Amino acid sequence: MDALTKPGDTVGALTLRDVGGEPVALDDLLERPLAVPLVRYYGCMPCRDFLIQLEAARPTLEAAGVGVVGVGGAADYQARHLMDHGVGFPLLLDPDHALYEALDVRRIHWWMLLWPRTWWNYLRAARRARQGRITAHPLQAPGFVILDTDRTVRLLYRGRTLGDYPPITDIVAAATGLGRTAE
Repeated sequence: MDALTKPGDTVGALTLRDVGGEPVALDDLLERPLAVPLVRYYGCMPCRDFLIQLEAARPTLEAAGVGVVGVGGAADYQARHLMDHGVGFPLLLDPDHALYEALDVRRIHWWMLLWPRTWWNYLRAARRARQGRITAHPLQAPGFVILDTDRTVRLLYRGRTLGDYPPITDIVAAATGLGRTAE
């Protein structure tokens, strides 16, 4: 069995899509380190909530020299809606889940839907976001990564259940530390 991707590992070159369907090479995005939330799908209520929180932290991340780009499944209309209504960073599509696979962000077990933390994530998200249409596998795990300019993984978080993302404070701390070393 292969070892899971971990911080310090490098992901291979891959291509994502913008909401217009045009290819976007990951390398073209990495002019600076990049914070990348991997959402289950852009209609997922806790995922939308996380994107809203990340948007609020974006000025701090950018001041640390770290850009932000979201990655989700294939629902271009949901990504476009979020970008038109408050998410100021690009939301890209990964219909083949190539980045998810490269980072070993897989599906959760169905019984995790019964876990109290899953329900808490949805209740907490209801303050800022609404559920959209399910457009991807309902058990796709969320994730988060900070990639350096050479595709080296600097921070990797694999969600254990729906809506399980790292605290924004941890992301800002990692970005700030990376920004200092990148200068």
